[in-house]
Amino acid sequence: MLYTKPLPSATDELFERSKRMVIHVSTNGEFIPLKWNWPETWISVPAVFKDNFSSIYDFEVRNDDVFIVTFPKSGTTWLQEATWLLLNKLNYEEAKRRHLLERSVFMDISTLYGEQTNKGDSVAKAAELKSPRCIKSHLPAHLLPRQIWQKKVKLIYCARNPKDVVLSYGHFLRGKGAYNGSMEEFIDDFLNAETLYSPYWIHVYTMWQMRAEPNIFFTTYEEMKQNLRGVVERLNEFLEQPPLSEAQMEKLLNHLSFESMKANQQVNPTEVIKKSGRPGADFQ
Repeated sequence: MLYTKPLPSATDELFERSKRMVIHVSTNGEFIPLKWNWPETWISVPAVFKDNFSSIYDFEVRNDDVFIVTFPKSGTTWLQEATWLLLNKLNYEEAKRRHLLERSVFMDISTLYGEQTNKGDSVAKAAELKSPRCIKSHLPAHLLPRQIWQKKVKLIYCARNPKDVVLSYGHFLRGKGAYNGSMEEFIDDFLNAETLYSPYWIHVYTMWQMRAEPNIFFTTYEEMKQNLRGVVERLNEFLEQPPLSEAQMEKLLNHLSFESMKANQQVNPTEVIKKSGRPGADFQ
């Protein structure tokens, strides 16, 4: 069951500035192996999400699915590329041929924006992926497909220093023209849990509490920066893939380096929201 309510702290000024319709949503948190007051654990989403929620919550999960979950701007793309390559026998040719968002679908996107996305039905696209599916989401634990917890499929989570998250998130949205306020206003919205997917702390903390679950892989952006080899080795073992030779590891680390990722057009974000004046168009 989805619970909804308006943002209690939202002011007329906030809505006038951002021109978005935002609600708080929550669920009972079925099957999640963590005792928590899930029905009172609210996150901020566009109002259209309540009409599309069931397509995600009731999503048919396969036993070999791998979900990559993060709060926005927390190392998602880095982990997606590493995970997809490890799951697909280091198929660099396929990775060069197809964009990451085709290989590892961002399943939330169309449920949040409806017709404002130019990438079609993201949930349907996730369902159509060939196994093993590598699926991206920014949703917190209790809004993810409930079969993740029922079937205990693999889930990879990456956290990041919140100072870096808010700065990266704000600059990203403002650079896209998807947030109309100043950076200072964005930081206030972030702290007040009025940005998409917030509050940040509960999103991260609940997953951190479950980090010892056998189907959960927990890492941080900072750990990946400091010891990418160690994270890749641990991730490969978690995915139950054959050990990498030294040559394979060196090639993969080079592919995943900051310089290579920055230059790789097949992992860089593509425009997914149509710019318009409609409510929610600036809520990315």
